[in-house]
Amino acid sequence: MQILRREGAPRYVRKAGIVSFLLVSPRTSAAEHLTTTLVEIDPGGEQRVHSHPPEQVYFILAGSGLMTVGAETETVTAGDCILVQSGEAHGLRNNGESVLQYFSATAPSFTAEQLKEWWPLESGE
Repeated sequence: MQILRREGAPRYVRKAGIVSFLLVSPRTSAAEHLTTTLVEIDPGGEQRVHSHPPEQVYFILAGSGLMTVGAETETVTAGDCILVQSGEAHGLRNNGESVLQYFSATAPSFTAEQLKEWWPLESGE
């Protein structure tokens, strides 16, 4: 059994008030087709609208925000699960007063090059 912990996970720190911890992925485990992350967005922070070929789900763990998927923008809160289909534009803004935290799963996995580029730092660096 492999247990991946936030504390030891590679992290992607963005100036937009976001820290993303890489959990299961081909870079960190025996996974071949899946990438999972734990993401924390500070109040006022925003994940820009973007798209990519893999499908993705967001599961909101704490806080609230405005999620955009395609042409729709909705308020999301803890307990909400959002599906983003392949190639669909999506983004998330924390419009609350506390940290917004979500778990994400992406399949198929991001490429090895993307994983190294986006999660360059080990936790604690």
